[in-house]
Amino acid sequence: MRIYIGLICIIVGCQEAVEPTPAPADAVVQPEPPIKVKRRTSTTGMVRIPSAVVSIGPRHMPPVAPEYAHTGPPPVGGEPPKNVVPSHWVSMGGRGLMARQVNVVPFLIDQREVTREQYSIFLKNTGYRLPHVGEAWADDGWNWTSSEVPSEYAQHPVVLVSYYDAQAYCAWVGKRLPTEAEWQLAALGPAAEQRNYPWGSRYSDDALNHGRVETPNFDASDGYERTAPVGSFPSGRSPYGVDDMFGNVWEYTADYRIDDWRQSTYNGFGAHGEMLEAHAPGPGLQIAVRGGSFYFDFRPQPGGEWTSFVPEIRRKSAGFRCAVDVSPS
Repeated sequence: MRIYIGLICIIVGCQEAVEPTPAPADAVVQPEPPIKVKRRTSTTGMVRIPSAVVSIGPRHMPPVAPEYAHTGPPPVGGEPPKNVVPSHWVSMGGRGLMARQVNVVPFLIDQREVTREQYSIFLKNTGYRLPHVGEAWADDGWNWTSSEVPSEYAQHPVVLVSYYDAQAYCAWVGKRLPTEAEWQLAALGPAAEQRNYPWGSRYSDDALNHGRVETPNFDASDGYERTAPVGSFPSGRSPYGVDDMFGNVWEYTADYRIDDWRQSTYNGFGAHGEMLEAHAPGPGLQIAVRGGSFYFDFRPQPGGEWTSFVPEIRRKSAGFRCAVDVSPS
């Protein structure tokens, strides 16, 4: 059973610690210090994404390699077959959502994920809590002990941040998290182009920082066992030139994961029935995250990069990038 749970965690990005450490009964949760927004928003390092229509919903895709295919029911009381993690064994929020066409208006998005160096500047200027969790695995180089960042990791994406931490950073720099529709457009382009990956229609191991479903899961064959400096895989850039949309770290969006489009907000319908600027602002139990990570293996379930996380949890594989509205000309 432990092997089965471990395989599922590689697909959906489970909390890395199996048994969370309980907080003391008398522990007091301290509120974060107020975040003051910078006076001016810098758009340096951002990419302009033009208006287009995307198809939002679960991405049902066959395994990349035939050895991961499985069509029968899971064995009763047993372990899954070796190296097989069939998609119907994985349960996550929003999997019953029907795909819908969504129109996205122009916006700006960070070309690269927010780095540890950038997050360090935020911490020093605001006094915000350090990325830190009380779990043994996090002491293996993940927990921050100060707001300083070792130079060798300065350009790596920040991880061990929650959805709320990501929101706070984006607000501080005068930006926001991208909606899921915006994120998908920046990553895969318009729905009409039918890309499966940012770089095209076929999976390529060389185009991203990825993991392996086989033990020990961390995979250095792409050059990096853990996170990679942002922009390390130019062949994996999206059609708009955005880096690391797949692989490296999971990325938070501004949307909660919904099970029914009636839980979303939108500005009516377009000429072809597409929802205009659809967004799922919540409240909800899970946040829509996209893109996989250095710990994620695309081969068994490429569409598994469409998933959700509990917003409060801080993971070693989750990061983010920011977006900005385009001012009307």
